[in-house]
Amino acid sequence: MTPARSTTPGRCLAGLALGLAVVVAAAVAVLPLGHLFVTSLRVHEVTLEGGITHRVAGHVTRADGFVRYSLAPADDPDGELVPVREPEARVVAEGDRWSLAHYGDVLRSTRTPGLLRNSFVLAAGTALLALLLGLPIAAVLARVAFRGRRLLSVLLAGPLLLPPFFAAMGVSTSVGHVLASLGLSGGTLQLANAIVCLAGLLAPVPALLVGRALAAVPAGLVDAAVLAGGPGAARRAVVLPAVRPAIAASAALVFVVALTDFAVPDLLGVFLPDRATAVHVFATEIFLQWNRNGNVGRAVATGAPFVILVAVLLAFAFATLRRAPGGVLGGATRARPRVAWTGARACLPWLVAAPVLFLGLVLPVGSVMSWGFSPGRVIPTVRETAGLLDDTERWVRLGLLTAFVATAVAVALARAALRRGPAWRGVAALVGGLPLAVPGLVLMVGTLLLWLPLREKPNSLAMGAAVLVGRFLPYALAAVGLAMREVDPRLEEAARLSGASPTTLFGRIWGPLSSRGVVTSFLLVLVLALRELDAIQLIAPGIVPVRIYDKVHWGRTADVANLSMAYLGLLLVPALLAAVLFPRARGTGGDDPSSPESAAPTPRR
Repeated sequence: MTPARSTTPGRCLAGLALGLAVVVAAAVAVLPLGHLFVTSLRVHEVTLEGGITHRVAGHVTRADGFVRYSLAPADDPDGELVPVREPEARVVAEGDRWSLAHYGDVLRSTRTPGLLRNSFVLAAGTALLALLLGLPIAAVLARVAFRGRRLLSVLLAGPLLLPPFFAAMGVSTSVGHVLASLGLSGGTLQLANAIVCLAGLLAPVPALLVGRALAAVPAGLVDAAVLAGGPGAARRAVVLPAVRPAIAASAALVFVVALTDFAVPDLLGVFLPDRATAVHVFATEIFLQWNRNGNVGRAVATGAPFVILVAVLLAFAFATLRRAPGGVLGGATRARPRVAWTGARACLPWLVAAPVLFLGLVLPVGSVMSWGFSPGRVIPTVRETAGLLDDTERWVRLGLLTAFVATAVAVALARAALRRGPAWRGVAALVGGLPLAVPGLVLMVGTLLLWLPLREKPNSLAMGAAVLVGRFLPYALAAVGLAMREVDPRLEEAARLSGASPTTLFGRIWGPLSSRGVVTSFLLVLVLALRELDAIQLIAPGIVPVRIYDKVHWGRTADVANLSMAYLGLLLVPALLAAVLFPRARGTGGDDPSSPESAAPTPRR
């Protein structure tokens, strides 16, 4: 019989930590988006003498005895805004009221079908190309033992760490010319360019996720299927059903990431190859409505179809992953031995991975270096760029604060989700799913509006950390949760029955056993925070990625190349630490990843 739990200082401290984590998660992820939704249900109106009421688009200003605002044409919500100037004496009232008018504008807009089409083409094309590039790599990583396998796995993480806007800078010209030579033109050329860019960056997602699923297929089931019907039957009846959830989930995740990206389609809309035409997707349209027109309600309403689609896809991805073999996210039964490739055949995996490494790593970096990069000019360029050193210090402090807070909150919430029942799993799913369902710039706008009463200035460390913690809390929850899942709950139960307090459990059992995963989560969030652009460009306009993004709009110069290489060098520090500290996966299905290179040759099935 389990002894009744008494209130102890350790238990009180654990409860306080969990309560604080919930407050922080709500403040950075739920409240900004909730505030935006409420804003989208309000319209601002100015009532004039004679009962004339104008629905304002943007802001109302009062100066020199006049009231100034803008109106959208009554018959065209997308038309050019008409400036209005009325004497204050004619203004009877000004205020907000509840209305679905912004959503009506989106439904009536002639741009909405085009946004839907462009966004779907971009996301679906990226997901399809990423699968075509990534699935062959998944097969060789899961089923083949060859020299350099670990190195290839590490290199495949490179495209995921490369900032998307950086990749767009590099591929915009070269890939655009190749696509134009194939006959593409107009908006199709820009979308195809963005698809190739994003697919090169995201192909490692299916490569690594589906590779884990393939490696996790239990050997016993495959052996039984081979005996019953041969290798073909084993592939159809065992292997394909086991990996199908991982394929579907990875495609959905790539679709969502491509759909929410702002920097790549925006930058490729600036650097248009010959015969290309600028097109908008949902992410760029949301930013346009807010930044150019100041129309927050319309911007949020514009993203409503987008958010619904992303939420459905995320739910689908998580549900399908739960049906994948146990080894995808944890341990499983005995896995199949890998086939050893030696000699000339050991080069084939590298040839299979070459397109991804080229598109996602070599081409972007090489193209930017070709703009005039000079190793000897990197430090002078940094020194000569006004205010860059101070902004870089602030940027690094912002990244470190974000990583610390996000990881601490993730530890508390992941622990509660794994040990306190389904209600806490729902809380973790809410704060982890909401930021993934919206573009980073939407979370940035919501945070800006929420913090307006505090009168925070640009480059505010607290506000920047708030938006970045909200943005990357899902990734911290995933990394910490996977690490904590590996801790056997029976160890904790035995210690609890022996009278161990929550503090003792943390200090001696689940804390040490999950520490490498927690440290890896910290470094992962640090890298993501330092590479982020979409969610931080208006809050911290002086940091390195924003400076590079702004500078490249004015031309591909040697200074941009030098700053970009310094930027990548800084990103490599936490990335390499994460690669070294990342816990070696326990063999999916009993297969030890440290052994494949020394595995004995196995007959091919």
